[in-house]
Amino acid sequence: MSTIIAVENYKLKGKHGVFDYEREKDQPFVVSIWVVLKEPASDDELASSVDYGFLQRTAHDVIARGDSVKMMETLCDKIIEIVSGHLNVAGVKLRIEKPDAPMPHNGGLAVVERTWPEGQTF
Repeated sequence: MSTIIAVENYKLKGKHGVFDYEREKDQPFVVSIWVVLKEPASDDELASSVDYGFLQRTAHDVIARGDSVKMMETLCDKIIEIVSGHLNVAGVKLRIEKPDAPMPHNGGLAVVERTWPEGQTF
């Protein structure tokens, strides 16, 4: 049996993007993070699981408060580096959406998804 803990559709703002003007003002991002626990929480204590707040704070610290970067892939790497370091995390799936990403045509949603370790399934 495996246990997945998640925070989905966390909306926040940050200054990230390939173009200089994207890094000058806040833009919306939507983050979903799923983690697979190494060991199922069995003693009704938060310490034996992963706190949802830890996942949300990590996304917030990297996207809203962290250094501006060009690529959403870089944001993914930074978040996964932190989350994967948790003692009870065996795998991570991360999805970052950028609803207002500049694209040549109307419509569509810019999305990057990453998993750790490579090949991890959810």
